Amino acid sequence: MISSNKARSIWMRLFNISDILRNTSYYLLEKNKVQFNFAKFPIVQFFFERPDARPAMKDLLAITGLSSGAVSQAVDALIEDGLLEHVRSEQDHRSFLIQVTEQLREFRKTPLRHFEKMLEAFRQYSGITPEEMAATEEVFVRLAESRTGGELAVIRQPSDLSVPGLVSHEWNGREYLNTLPVWNLILHFATNLKIPVMVYYYGKRGRMTLGKLRLLNYLFHLSGHNIGSPSVKDLAARFRVPSGVVSQTLNAMIQDGMVERVPSPHDRRMNGIRLTQQGLRMRRQCASSYTCFMQNFFSLIEPEKINVFERDLDLTLQFLKSEEGRAFLMPGETYDPYL
Repeated sequence: MISSNKARSIWMRLFNISDILRNTSYYLLEKNKVQFNFAKFPIVQFFFERPDARPAMKDLLAITGLSSGAVSQAVDALIEDGLLEHVRSEQDHRSFLIQVTEQLREFRKTPLRHFEKMLEAFRQYSGITPEEMAATEEVFVRLAESRTGGELAVIRQPSDLSVPGLVSHEWNGREYLNTLPVWNLILHFATNLKIPVMVYYYGKRGRMTLGKLRLLNYLFHLSGHNIGSPSVKDLAARFRVPSGVVSQTLNAMIQDGMVERVPSPHDRRMNGIRLTQQGLRMRRQCASSYTCFMQNFFSLIEPEKINVFERDLDLTLQFLKSEEGRAFLMPGETYDPYL
């Protein structure tokens, strides 16, 4: 079994890469005036992967692992955005299915072309061989499958966190996952690993949004490195959003009991933001769950494939930091080890 430090390093790097890809996806879509949140993204991601799918609402609940209220609100908002629509089931005319609109099919083309070019640029930059790429893709397929009923146990109900995972469902399987490009597998895996644990630990106390999730992760890593308590201005600069948006998100997180304001040691007129003991405890439990999962998973992988996978992960990070890689990212986006 790999060490806990190596397991933690792997999931943190994977989360960073997935956040960069997700943020770039948002950027490409939001140019079309489409806004995303924590619940919308996995639903849109599902339809990006399967534009011809027509799931029922219960299917989306199982696929995302989110609450029925969160999925219903997200689907309603996406219908209002003109990206999804209801159609009657041919088997049961009293039931409705959900499908993409032509508008979403058109929007989908831009990110797909963008990431195909990005993946080709990575291959040229890294000099990775077809054999190495195939080995890495195999690990990613097995990672994604393990979140959806493959090699490891899965969550059967939200409170079952012995091994964090996603509810097993017929839409997910190795035959399908083998068709996805590696960048899509990264998003698929990281989304499926984050959602069930974060919804369970945090969502019971307050509605989770992407803004809350990013602030929670950032504050957690700052606390782990004894970097201090950033101000609202610091956080606004770091995430390139208005201070008012940060304040609104923090107020909700304070109400949820996750963070608190503390006097700044440098300026008494200013307040810093830090996680409460409750926030730290919950985030540490999440981190422990991720680390445990990675250790269990890589105990099933051949050592030589682990070495290739880690090398390719490092090459990916080097690419994202390079001039060639940054050209494909959202403006101002960079790899950040504290996210």
